[in-house]
Amino acid sequence: MGTKLIAIEAPEPYLAVTWQVNNFCNYKCSYCNPGNWSGTDRNDGNLEKYLANLGVIIDKYQHKNYRHFKFFFSGGEPTAWKNFIPICQWLREKLPDATLAVNTNLSRPLAWWEKHYKLFDDVVASFHIEFADKQKYQDVNVFLCDKINYLCTKMLMHEERFWEVVEYGNHLKKVMPNYFIEWTPLFDEMTTNAGPWKYSDLKKIEFLESHSIESFFSKEKPYKSSNTVSYSRYTDGSLNATNSNDIIVQRQNFFRNWICNVGDAIFINPIGRVSLASCGQVDNIGHILDDISKVGPKKIVCRKDHCHCGTDIIIPKFQKNAIA
Repeated sequence: MGTKLIAIEAPEPYLAVTWQVNNFCNYKCSYCNPGNWSGTDRNDGNLEKYLANLGVIIDKYQHKNYRHFKFFFSGGEPTAWKNFIPICQWLREKLPDATLAVNTNLSRPLAWWEKHYKLFDDVVASFHIEFADKQKYQDVNVFLCDKINYLCTKMLMHEERFWEVVEYGNHLKKVMPNYFIEWTPLFDEMTTNAGPWKYSDLKKIEFLESHSIESFFSKEKPYKSSNTVSYSRYTDGSLNATNSNDIIVQRQNFFRNWICNVGDAIFINPIGRVSLASCGQVDNIGHILDDISKVGPKKIVCRKDHCHCGTDIIIPKFQKNAIA
């Protein structure tokens, strides 16, 4: 891998929709902003209106020759949202080749996943040690690891319980026939102003620098070719599938003055407001239950120092004067 990131590229244009469906979560982690779990905005609007406006967004981008789509649901805890499954079912029917992904704390019972797992291509399973039921988290991971295209077992590296998280992650490696584990550093706050967490112990820093990702696959699982993938280009000419966690750990997620295809990413916040990306630079351009006429492809010069959101990091972008 090259030493310096100079571009994030996509072979073909694709639209990534990240929908933070509400701010209700059954966990209330100490490192997470209450705006992500307080439950003040359930966002339980009219399902038919949600579907109609999603259809408008899809049609608009298809008319701009976008053929590939990814929908990534987060929260709060999206699996607890009453409209979640109906919307996923509608998307799967309308866009059979689209990538459907969810970021979840995996607290739903195993029976729930047995019923619904076929809706999802990608599951990012965040482990929060303050609240997670370790046995349930393990059981669902073991079930999903050979059932879906991509399962990310995402270990949130709690400062005080850091080595307990490491111990549990190493245990999962022993019981999962397939695993893709991300050891994920925290942010100093879970908002658009987040900065990197400053771990106090050098051994923790060294662990994260050497353990960004670990993977192993011994059991056959579904494979779905996807065109909703970005690639990282480095100064030595190397090109690798973009992994946001890798870029964060390398501390290469600083894109001020880069040219960003911000319109390739739509963000819907917990109260339904629509922006391009989640970074706040092209903010409040509509509402998923109202007017979305301003949504569409757009490029900007990035004016933000630190890009912390995984779905924003993978937006195609390049450093000015770095690409011949």
